[in-house]
Amino acid sequence: MDNEKSLEILRVITEREIAYQRAVALSVQALTEDERSWIRQVVSGYDADSLTISPSYVHLKKIQFERNANKEIVRKELDALSKEIEKFTPQELIKLGNKKERDSRGIEDFEGIYIIHNLVKDIYYVGQSIGVFGRAYKHFVTNPAENRARYSLSVEFNLPEIYEDYRLGEKFSISLIPLENTSFSTLDEFEYNAISAYNASVEYGGYNRTHGNVINKGFFKNDDLEKAASLILNKIKGTEIFSTLTNDKLRMKYTKTLSSELVLPSNPPFLLNFVRMIKEYQKANKKRIYKK
Repeated sequence: MDNEKSLEILRVITEREIAYQRAVALSVQALTEDERSWIRQVVSGYDADSLTISPSYVHLKKIQFERNANKEIVRKELDALSKEIEKFTPQELIKLGNKKERDSRGIEDFEGIYIIHNLVKDIYYVGQSIGVFGRAYKHFVTNPAENRARYSLSVEFNLPEIYEDYRLGEKFSISLIPLENTSFSTLDEFEYNAISAYNASVEYGGYNRTHGNVINKGFFKNDDLEKAASLILNKIKGTEIFSTLTNDKLRMKYTKTLSSELVLPSNPPFLLNFVRMIKEYQKANKKRIYKK
């Protein structure tokens, strides 16, 4: 009986995978053979010296240069603001996550960033929200392991988690800083620079998995790579499978399978930026997509 169940499960999985491969193959058919051939040449990096650096890549490098140049200045500015603003423990923050509690104490929520500092490990997390009190406390009460799409990509690299460290009894201090108190014009810009200022990204041992929303956009190194990605996106965005790409894990799986179907040479930066392009497009067209 167990063998029969196992065979049935295997059959269902195989059928689903075959159906998935067919759906991706339909995406490929949206491109002509000439277009596929040109995309292969571009992704392989042919005649790289003749390729024009893309405006998006120049913009990325400018952002990174300015961020690094201003890193110490931003840190001093934020440290000064933190000293003027009340700091919270996780327990206090969890209470203030309740709107009724805030209202009873005359505390208004606000747009800004929150800086979570692990006092034991001396590492940071920087987040943003249009309502920081309603967002920051969730890191201490929400188990990331329950978010399969996110956690399955994290455990492979054993990345640090605020929730786990808090449950182990480590001490934290949280600062909430209003955007209006700073020289930054947008939350994305504010968060991006703060992550850098506090070395909060995982590459420095911090909690942040990304450098912020600014860096999450697709930045292609040259014009042809950007044009190739845009060409593919324009052809696949109307396919049925495209609407099922609801998280980064699904987008990456789809992109890898699509790359294989297109017989593209290995180019991890292109695939990563294409995933970001898909996500950016879906975010910008979310309302229109879900109305269909």
